[in-house]
Amino acid sequence: MDCRMWYSIVVLLLVTGSLGLYSANNERCTCVPGPPDYLCPTAPLLQVYLPHELYCTRYYKCTDGRAIEFQCPYGLYFDTQNNTCTCDFKLCYRQDPCIVFVDSCRCCQQKFENTGLAPENFYLCYNDGYAVATTCPVALDPCTGSQVQLQFVNHKCEVPPPSTQAIYLGMTFYITHKYFKEVYNDPKIQ
Repeated sequence: MDCRMWYSIVVLLLVTGSLGLYSANNERCTCVPGPPDYLCPTAPLLQVYLPHELYCTRYYKCTDGRAIEFQCPYGLYFDTQNNTCTCDFKLCYRQDPCIVFVDSCRCCQQKFENTGLAPENFYLCYNDGYAVATTCPVALDPCTGSQVQLQFVNHKCEVPPPSTQAIYLGMTFYITHKYFKEVYNDPKIQ
């Protein structure tokens, strides 16, 4: 009888311990570990700065599609509006992220999910089926001095595709684009 009771206690302790380990390892983790490279465009000349996800004294600068981490000098904090380090401690106060349940995010089936709203908005998945609403940053084009709202394309924030306008004039297509003009002959019509 003592042996059964001792055996029951051992089994109870093992079950309790394994449940404790399961719940300890069952924490919310992002499906995309590492720096936020997905927010960095591949266009080499665009300037993009990103706030660090944890520390207000750190930031990322996008270089060739990669997020490179930098740290402000001692006593300074990263200002997301001016992309500089300043002494304003209020920059450490951030809004809570918008977290929603997205079924396709469970167990990281997807890393990202389209919101169905604007092309710059997407969900960044967590392993437990929840996701944080994310917006692609605005990039500065130093050549023109203009700002470009990046769009989420193929799991990455990129320059939006240029608007292309096709004009049909008989047997020839004239394609106009803000960067080039080309003429295409339609061989099917000739």
